[in-house]
Amino acid sequence: MRDARAWTHAALFGSLWGAAEASLGTVLKATNVPLSGLVMASVGVLCLLTVRRLQPTVGISLVTGVVAAFLKVFSLGGLVLGPAVGILAEAALVELAMTATASSALGAVVGGALALAEAPLQMAVTAVVITGPEAVAALGKAARALAGWVALPTASPLAVLSAVAAVSGLAGAAVGGLSWRLAGRVTRRLRGST
Repeated sequence: MRDARAWTHAALFGSLWGAAEASLGTVLKATNVPLSGLVMASVGVLCLLTVRRLQPTVGISLVTGVVAAFLKVFSLGGLVLGPAVGILAEAALVELAMTATASSALGAVVGGALALAEAPLQMAVTAVVITGPEAVAALGKAARALAGWVALPTASPLAVLSAVAAVSGLAGAAVGGLSWRLAGRVTRRLRGST
């Protein structure tokens, strides 16, 4: 009989992430808290890296993401494309980074950076796909307003989106590194060492 602990951990941490998305994520979104998407993406990175450190099994991040996406969709009462795609993309990017680096601290930093940099890009693409030209105009207007706010009024909307993704990626690298350290503590506690 094969050891099912890895998949049990994936189900557990995917459920934790999905429950956080369904509860905290919904509250943050409903109350219009700024950067709520990045907060929830950080929770996802923490769950993904903890499960990967506990069980360095290829594919475990993807399974964790599928469980979280299922719970998020189920909690919303139907398929809402944006959150499900975001969760699955985040899980795939962390899986890619961790597999490429053999589940190392470097992979955690890179995975965190990719996961959080993806969030604003995915939001923009989803808005354009669902809404069409109106979303492009709205995103352009928001980008011009943000560029003016940071004293770069001539920056193009694409440059602003790229800058937001880069800043999110830097925050994600920090989240990934901290999550890896925290996951190490969890691993040591569960394995009985101090």
